[in-house]
Amino acid sequence: MNYFKTYNHFYIKSYAIAKRMVINEMKKEKLKKRPFTTVHNKICKFLYDYYSIKYTEDLKTRQHQSFKLFYDRHLYYDGDNDVVITLVLEDEVLNAFNKEDKSSYVKFVSDLAIESSLKEAQRHFKNYKDYYELIYDLDKYDNFYFEDFESITFTSSNEYKSMIDIKHPYLKQEREASLNSSTTDVEKGSTLLDEVSEKHNIYLNLINNFEDDEKYLLINIFNSLPPDSLKRTDFLKLIRIVGTFQDLTIFYKNPKSVTPYAKVSKGIDYYSGKRKLDIIDRTLVKMEPFQIDAINHQLSKMKSQVNK
Repeated sequence: MNYFKTYNHFYIKSYAIAKRMVINEMKKEKLKKRPFTTVHNKICKFLYDYYSIKYTEDLKTRQHQSFKLFYDRHLYYDGDNDVVITLVLEDEVLNAFNKEDKSSYVKFVSDLAIESSLKEAQRHFKNYKDYYELIYDLDKYDNFYFEDFESITFTSSNEYKSMIDIKHPYLKQEREASLNSSTTDVEKGSTLLDEVSEKHNIYLNLINNFEDDEKYLLINIFNSLPPDSLKRTDFLKLIRIVGTFQDLTIFYKNPKSVTPYAKVSKGIDYYSGKRKLDIIDRTLVKMEPFQIDAINHQLSKMKSQVNK
């Protein structure tokens, strides 16, 4: 029997049901004028409680060894996840199941699929909070895919950028003004600008648009990253973006009395109230053209924590 076919059928079906449920819940709560953070927390909790109580705990109790083998499947096989699932369901998991349970293996496989599917749905929705908040605020359900973007963070997606421009038009105006300034400089044809490319000037203006407080926040985030989590190319980009800042008191004063030092040390905790979200939003938008995923991910994560 093709057990993967059964697994895949229930996985896809469960994910589709979860997607419809989340959309319906968001639309219903929007009519009640609920803030998105409240809605997001409610949906995440519902999904977690549903799969963990109805499936995870039950599977752990009744088929503990089979369940454990399934989640350790990549210890037994290499390759694509679908292939690994196919192999482990036909061998290790099946053999363990026959020893500890005489009920239907097909039912067990379908429960595994539902548990895995809902767990993934909850993980995705939780991690993409800022993305779905824009959909919620703007009713942009054409952008509701309910799956991770491939090879990029959601903040680098065209959908996210488009929604940010609608919600925060002033940020779009700032970015366009920066780009227009660069184009104007190129058209003037000064001796210096004649020696560099148009792209050089565009990025130079984008870099010069960063304020010192945003640079301090980026330094703080970089210091908090695990070793080797930033690609060398991204590291070079970040050095250039952070560049220099106006305050030079770090060179001749006690660090404890230097404001930039305090901002770098405390990061977002240096600020309070709406200023936290404001500086995160400004920094996120300005970082988008550089596509430094490790930094953008931390900024998005930081925003989610501030919103809690």
